[in-house]
Amino acid sequence: MKSFLVSAFVFLAFFCFGQEEQNTRFVRAGILSGGASLSPGVLLQQNVSTISVPLTGEYYLDEYISIKSDIYISVGSGITADSLSLKTNHQLFTGLAYHFKTKGNLDPYLCFQPGIAYTQVKTESKVPQIDQTPSGTIEYTPSVNPILGFSAGINYYFPRFFHIFIEARYVHGTALFNAPWAFPLDELKLQFGLGWNMNVLMKKS
Repeated sequence: MKSFLVSAFVFLAFFCFGQEEQNTRFVRAGILSGGASLSPGVLLQQNVSTISVPLTGEYYLDEYISIKSDIYISVGSGITADSLSLKTNHQLFTGLAYHFKTKGNLDPYLCFQPGIAYTQVKTESKVPQIDQTPSGTIEYTPSVNPILGFSAGINYYFPRFFHIFIEARYVHGTALFNAPWAFPLDELKLQFGLGWNMNVLMKKS
């Protein structure tokens, strides 16, 4: 999984730099953009895969700084060696992104976003049940937990309304619930796909 994330990120970076031809920078104040995609990931301390659906919204304050919000709707995760898994791990991030100065339509950036995670952990027994219980699943009380997100990404804007993007994200946090121990949420995510954008301000002459 980690090698796939790195390979995909490097591939898009080479593609974007290869396409860079314009002298006028596309990024400017007033750009509003968004997108949706699938996001594979891995819980680093458990070495367990995850999948979520990210929804992104971003507004450029100027050509260097933007306000960026991301919602991750969890679809599922694998089971740890302790038979634990995440039934729910919805995440909301909001913060600032710094966009590096480039020419043309290329837009590399770094982003720091505090956030919260609505998390529910469950135990899934791997041992066949002796009684007639349909499953050995125990679901613990959901909790809301603070998290931090650090990301690096690249947008490539096409004329007018669309762009392609790829982003690697590191998430740090811990889920607290009524079980014998806390569940680390440290995770590496990748999201990539096609987004939309529009300029809500008149371009300065």
